[in-house]
This record gives sequence, structure tokens and C-alpha cells, in this order.
Amino acid sequence: MSQIKKLIFGVKADTLEAFEKQAQRAKAAGATHVLVSQLPRSWWMWEKDFKDPYPNWCMGHAQIFKLVCPPQLEKYLPTDFIRECFELVQARCEILRRLGLKPAMHSNEPFWLPEEVYRDHPAWRGARCDHPRRATKPYYSPCVDNPEVLAMYRWAVGELCRKTGIDYITFMSNDSGGGLCWSNGTYPGPNGPEACRHRPMSERVCGFVNAITDGAKDAGVDLVVGFNANIEFKDEEIGANVAWHSARDGQIINGIDNRGNRPIATLNRHGEWIRGIPDLFRFAQSLGGAYASGKEYVTIHMPDTDFDEDWAYLQDGLDALPDHWTGYVAAVRAVAVRLVGEAYADALTDAFYNIYEGELHFSHDGLGLIMYGCVHQRWINRPFVLFPDELTEQEKSYYRRFQFQALGEAQANDLMDMQNIECARGFSAAFLLGETAKKAIASLDQAIAKLSWIQTACGEAGVQEKCAMLVRRLRVYQCLMRTCANASKFQELVDRTDFEFEPPLSCRWPTRNDPRIEEYQNITRAEIDNAYALADLIEGYEEKLFPVTDEAHEDIFTFGPHLAAQIRQKAEIMLNHQLDGNRVYERHNI
Repeated sequence: MSQIKKLIFGVKADTLEAFEKQAQRAKAAGATHVLVSQLPRSWWMWEKDFKDPYPNWCMGHAQIFKLVCPPQLEKYLPTDFIRECFELVQARCEILRRLGLKPAMHSNEPFWLPEEVYRDHPAWRGARCDHPRRATKPYYSPCVDNPEVLAMYRWAVGELCRKTGIDYITFMSNDSGGGLCWSNGTYPGPNGPEACRHRPMSERVCGFVNAITDGAKDAGVDLVVGFNANIEFKDEEIGANVAWHSARDGQIINGIDNRGNRPIATLNRHGEWIRGIPDLFRFAQSLGGAYASGKEYVTIHMPDTDFDEDWAYLQDGLDALPDHWTGYVAAVRAVAVRLVGEAYADALTDAFYNIYEGELHFSHDGLGLIMYGCVHQRWINRPFVLFPDELTEQEKSYYRRFQFQALGEAQANDLMDMQNIECARGFSAAFLLGETAKKAIASLDQAIAKLSWIQTACGEAGVQEKCAMLVRRLRVYQCLMRTCANASKFQELVDRTDFEFEPPLSCRWPTRNDPRIEEYQNITRAEIDNAYALADLIEGYEEKLFPVTDEAHEDIFTFGPHLAAQIRQKAEIMLNHQLDGNRVYERHNI
């Protein structure tokens, strides 16, 4: 039997009614807690300067001061919005209380504050925490070595816990608008005020975590606090790594508690590019591993899918979860029987595996960033043209504002400039990405074939509808994979193009001197056809497939309501610029 003390579910719900339904499902699955920290995007952060894309990366997080505003900050922060967010959290907590569940929260601290705060209170200015190549101005987190700053956090957490009953909070830091003074994990590098420069990092981290713990104790809440300052590819923060030696009970710092154990496991859906695509085999594998490892605090983020297969997987309870592949296959097939019946269970099990296989193939691009290009570089709806500077305002305005770019038009025009990282630059990278996409698309083709067979053979309308919608999701995913490969190939071609070259135009016949003209034609035609297919697939289904908002609130990570029309516009612009290749490549005469 598992040693889990707190089983936390993260659910997706746009309304309180939907949240209650999901919370009931979580309770039936064995949950002790449900996350309540999914908040409206903080539009005010970007509204301060629409020319600066950086706030988009952190607008969706639930910072402490986004829920409870200390009196000292009321003149600087949008108190009406904070009140709206807090009331939403309180309403969710009341639902959980009625169901016999507890609320939990995930946050990002210490998080940047508006510059006006530091002009009035210079001693509060902590580390610069922005991304220097994606922000047009510096952003500073508050210095958690400063007693006045710690007092604000302590008070705010006390208010939060007193009015909600939250007794489990995890924090990330050094990313997405948060950062610690003098940490080597912040994007600009170690920095902060001279006043705390030589304080050991372990003391700094423990001081902050203690303020959070003490704030909860002031409210009579025994809070479990997780704090992580290590972010994926960055160098580990050694000082924070040893802070667990000084941690109190209920504090987990960089994944380690005061006994030297690693008690936290988080099952997250990284890169959920298309809404509703299942990944049941990975879910089974991750969950089985978490339970077998004796974790005390397990957080499971549950997606919304057509078959609700993850929920069905948990239906029989958690006492006998498999932790090996033979068991996973048997358990997934048992789920498939419940979902579509014995006659179609093998086909659905195969489809689930083919999806898992496709995701695995596409993950071999390495960085896991490439699909971001479709979103925050707007490959999905921006035209691939040789002379982007010549596009008119009408041809450019619908996508340029929503690129996560800050360094200038040269970088914005470069399809492979993502996070100022060359994810797939050059022939070999483009070739390997193309092959990766082919393998992933082939696996999804197999899943589509199995689902289409179930849809045709099964007489149950509900199953037919679910299969049809999942097929649509997978075809959209394939289109985005093709867009990624085409973007890389197109930029590779651009990078070996001399834009000052005057192509010869002799009367020699036959002439086939420059293969790049064919490459240009074939890459752009492939993406034009792909764009039209994608637009047809998503039209009328935008909100089922992507994060979509109204036209006034489109941002770098959400799309507006006219996405299908914009994708067709992309194709039309590319068609209008097909002869641009003649300006830099010698044409055939064959």
C-alpha cells in the first residue's frame, strides 16, 4: 500500500459547477486535496507595456500577492482584480470543504513587483529576474532577505490560509518572473542588493520558507511547503540544495525534506499543445512509478479528454496500481473494455499505445521547445516568406504582436529564433526534426485508423462522437508537427540564401542550375496545403482544440477567435509571394 499522505488533483474547470463535478471525481479516485490556484490571466501585467512580451510568460501563475494584497502594496497592485481572484479561490475552497476535501496551491515566488514599488521602497528591490533576451526592461523580485518583505509574505500567507484552509503549497522560483537574490539560476545571472550578497543561499531560502510556514501557523494551519529553485537545464543551486539540513518538519526544499527524503511526485502534462489528446500509457507509467517509490505527496494533473480515460484508470482504486509494462497493458485494456466494450477494446488499447508512441517519437526533438514555435512564434498563422520585412501592415499585424520576441525585427523574422535558442538550426537539425515528425505522424496515423474503425463498426453514438473528435484532434496535431518541420526546413533554406545575389537569366536551355528553387517551391507548397487542411480541421472547433479568448484579450499563449481565418490568410499571403524565390534563386528552364 502507498505511503501517500496527500494526494492532490489538478483539474480543469471554467466554472464553479464544473469545478465541483471534477472535485467529486477526484474524491472518488482517492484524492485528499484539489488545486485551487488556476486563476484568470493577469492581463494588467502586459497592459502596462504591450511592446514588452515578457509578462506573457508569467500572467497565468498564482502568486501570493495576486490573491492577498498586503496594505503596503495596495497603491501599486490592481486590488479589484486581486479581490476577484481571491473570491474565486474562496468559492472553490468552500466547495471542497463541503465535499470533505482540502485545498492546495502552486505558486511562483518571490515574484516581480511593479517598478513603482521599488522607487518608493528601494531596500525591497531584490534580484533582477526577467529573461534578458525576451524583456524590453528589467523586472525585479522583492528581496526575501529584507525583514519588511518577509513580513508582507508572512501576513499574506496568514490571511490566505485563515480564509481558505489551504494546507499545502508548492513554489517554483528562478523562472517565469520569479527569482532569488544572488542565485545562479536567474536568467540574468547572480544579482541582487549588496546588503545580502554574502548571505548563504541556504539561509536565504530557509528564511523565506520559514516566513511562509509561520504565516500559516499564525492562522492555525499546519502547512506543508515545497520550494524548488532548480529549473531543468540550468545549473543546480548548490546552496539551496543543502538547505534541507535546516528545514523544519513539513518543509521540502529543492525536493528534499529534513530527513533527506524526496517525498514529492508531480504527474504533469507538459506540452499539452492540442487539448484533449490522451496519453494513458504515460499516465499509467508515471503513476505506477510514483506509487512504487513511496512518495508522500503526489500531485496528479488531470486533462479533459473525450474518453476520460485517466479517470477510468483510477476507477478501481489505487491499492494495486501496476508498476511494470505488462501490468500497464493489462490495466489500459481493462479501461478500454469499460469505455468501448470487449469487441473494440483491443483497437482502443492499440490506439492509446500509438498515441503514446507518437508523443515519444516527437519528444526526440530534444529540447521540448519546438512546438512552442506554433504558439509563441505564431508559426501556426504567420506566413513563411523570403522577404518578411516587405509584408504590409495588414499582412503582418494579426500575428506580429503575439510573437514572444523583444530584440527586434531581425530576430522576429527568424523562424528558428525561439527563446533566443536555435532549436533546429541547419541542415542536420532540420533533417532530424523532419524524420522525427514523420515517425510521430506515422504512429498517429495508426491511432487514427484504429479509432476510425471503431467509429464505423460501433453502433453506439456516444462512442462514435468521441472517436470522431479524437481523430480530429490527432489530425490537428499532425498538422502542427508538419508546420514545425516545414519551419525548420524553410529557415535552413533562408540561412543559405544570398539576398544580394542577382540570379542569372540566360537563354540557355535546358537549365537546372540551382536546386534551391525547387526546395523553396516544395517547402512553401507543403506548408500552404498544410495550412488549408489545418484551417478546415479547426474551424468551429477552436475552443475544443486550443486556449481561445476574445479578440481584445488574445495574448502570446492564447489565440483569438479568428484563428481559422488567419491560417487561411497565411496560406493566401504565401501564395501571393510564391514568385519571391525568383529574386534570389536561378529559375529552371527545362
